[in-house]
Formats: sequence, structure tokens, C-alpha cells
Amino acid sequence: MIKTTMKMKLDETEAPDARLGWWGEARFGMFIHWGLYSNPAGLWNGCKIRHPYSEWLQASERIPRSVYQAQVASFNPVGFDADEWAGEAKAAGMRYLVITAKHHDGFALWPTRASRYNVMDATPFKRDILGELAEACRKADIKLGLYYSHWLDWEGTGGDICAVHMANEEYTHPSEEAFEHYWREKCLVQVRELLDHYDPWLLWFDTWSERPARYITSQRQEELIDLIRGRSNRCLINSRIEQLNPSSRVDFISTGDNEFPEEGFGQPWETSGTLNDSWAYHALDFDWKSVRQLLKNLIGNAANGGNYQLNVGPTGEGRFQPAASYRLRGMGNWLVVNGESIYGTTRSPLGKPAWGRITCRRLPDNRTRLYLHLWDFTPGTALWLEVAGVQPVSARVLETGQSVGFSGDGAGVWLRLPRELHGLELPVVALDVIGDL
Repeated sequence: MIKTTMKMKLDETEAPDARLGWWGEARFGMFIHWGLYSNPAGLWNGCKIRHPYSEWLQASERIPRSVYQAQVASFNPVGFDADEWAGEAKAAGMRYLVITAKHHDGFALWPTRASRYNVMDATPFKRDILGELAEACRKADIKLGLYYSHWLDWEGTGGDICAVHMANEEYTHPSEEAFEHYWREKCLVQVRELLDHYDPWLLWFDTWSERPARYITSQRQEELIDLIRGRSNRCLINSRIEQLNPSSRVDFISTGDNEFPEEGFGQPWETSGTLNDSWAYHALDFDWKSVRQLLKNLIGNAANGGNYQLNVGPTGEGRFQPAASYRLRGMGNWLVVNGESIYGTTRSPLGKPAWGRITCRRLPDNRTRLYLHLWDFTPGTALWLEVAGVQPVSARVLETGQSVGFSGDGAGVWLRLPRELHGLELPVVALDVIGDL
């Protein structure tokens, strides 16, 4: 394990900006769903499971706890290489990585003292996955975050169930006393361990309906936040700690799965999305999104001031699928030449033109750099940008450095797009203007 670290509690009147600086700069991160469910890979008894998300196996098929938990005997991901995972995130242009430390099934990817239902005590693998990944991320300059299912927990220690899928004589909603026992003896204990042993940059909690409010009350939210703030001066907290009524002390908004809002929010926010349909590895999920679509998701969120956390579901052996690596590296290649238009940029005040999206960066001397992301355009034609009261001073194609002709008339800017743009994928023109937008 990583050496335990303890920190003083921050003055929360100043804490949000101090904590969030890196996150807004990063814009792009990796989500990883991986656990016992990765071996069955969306199949049970030879059939495709009913739920589209393979990590919901236990609930989808209403598998008895003893049967589901017996999978620990075969969880031996000999292909897992933390350095390779961090390297994939780095090559994709991602700045942080969030992994399912404990998903809804209750199985832990670290040697927790709160339950023997963990990778070290219950499986033949007997390695601290989080510890290895924390070290690999440190070496790769990738910030590590941890997903923790604080509401649903199907181990049988008092966490809630999802009645839509799994209510039966074995799976029932816990009493308040049972949930309180789970809260004290497992949830808070494990969150404390995650903070002390791995010092994460963020904790990603998960609720999405009205049901959690019965258990994740305002009092429990504040207790959990106090625990985090008291032990870490950097750990961010997302709004899905209780999605319908989150504490005012959360650091950023997490939208629903694969939700890309038309506009941003008045505070930091993100979308978590999938490469195909399932979050965890599903052997029969072939509905892959294109590199172009994934890049447009990233660009669209950045243009609205938001982050994009793109998920990967490694196989039961601990390897990334080739189709996943292909898409990640395609995005990374685009970011090598166009990353300036994403990292550290702000939302555009100019709306959403029909031809693409715009991100911004403030420069010295009252200058602003507008990054014009061209989605739907004709090379060699003129492009009109309606931005009054500014003076254009330079324009170039980010990928090639090619100059772009321009003129301004006070009501906006005309750009003469080069004919050579036809060979570029989602090209970006960097336009510098003087004046207030």
C-alpha cells in the first residue's frame, strides 16, 4: 500500500478554486469500469444478460449472492499492467483517470479492512490494484480519481439494492438500521482508507434517482464531505453524491450517463460517456462510436465549459480491447496538434455556429484567441464569424500552421478558408482578436 497521508482541513471559503484549478485545465479524463463482472463480460449461463451494462450482471440476472461472489475464485487478471493503463490514458491526451474502486456489487479493488470481499483477501490475484495504479499514474503525470458506490452495495452488508432489477426474497431494501450499519462499518471506513492510502484527486460518487434520498440524506452527505475535507486538501467531490439534491459543497456537476447538454452550467461540470454502450467490458457490445463523434463530444463540452470523462472497460484479463485503444489513440493524435484548443480553454460567448464550435483563451494586451472548430464547412470558401467590436490580428490553422486570410468590418470577421483543409480531420483555426467579446 501507499504510505498513509494526513492533511489539515481547508478553509472552505477559499478551497473550491484551489482544488479545481487542475480539473478545469485538464478538460479530458479516462473512466475505467472493471471488476468481478468483467470476466462474464455481459454473459450468464451462455446467454446475453438483460441489462445493457455488463457491470449490472448481479442485479440483471438476480444472481444469488453466494453464486455471484464465488466468482472471486476466478478473478486473476494476469494481463493487468498499471503502467500500460496509465500509458493509454497519456497517449489519448487525457490528464486524469478514475477507476471503480468499488462498484455496486460491493467488491473492492484494494485490501480493505472493512470486508474480506476484496482483491487481496478473496482472489488468487492478491495484488493491490489501486496501489499499483496510483504509482503508475504518478509516474505518468496522470491524476488518479476513485469511483466509490456509496449508496448501492449488493454484498449483503446493508447497502441498498435496485428494486427495478433485483427485488426478491433475498434482495430487499435495507432498514434504516441496516443501512446505518453499512454506512458506519463499510462506507465511511472504506472512503477513509481510500483517502489515507491513495490520496486521490477526486472521489466520484453515484446516484441518479429519487430512491437514494431515503438513505443518502443531507446529514449523511455532509458527514461524508466533512470526512473528505478533513483528510484531503485536494480531493474533489461530484454532484452524484446525491444527484437530485446534492450538497452545495460539491465541487462539480456530473450529468447523466452520456448526456451532453446544449448549454453549460454556472459551475464546473462534466459528462461521463462510453466508447460503445456498456461501461464494463461486454463481449457482445459492438456499437462503437467513431473517433470523429468522440472528438465532437470532447469539443462540444469544452465549448460549453465542461469536461469529458471517457470510459474504457478492460477485459477480465485486464487488457484494453483493440477497438478501444484505436479510438483513444485517434483522439490523442488529434490532440497532439489541436490540444491548445481544448486544454485550459473557456466556454465561448459566441454561441454555436452551424459550421462547428468555438473555445476561447484570454491572452495579454486585451487579446482573445478564438479556436474555431470546423465541423461542417467547404474548403476554399469564406467563413463569417459574427463578433462585433473586435479587431482581428492573426489567423492560422493549428495543425499545419498555415496562415488564414481575414478581414473585419466592425460587425464581424470574414475568414478565407484554405483549399487544403479537405485533408484534415476536424481542423481548428486559431483567430486572435483585440477587444472585448
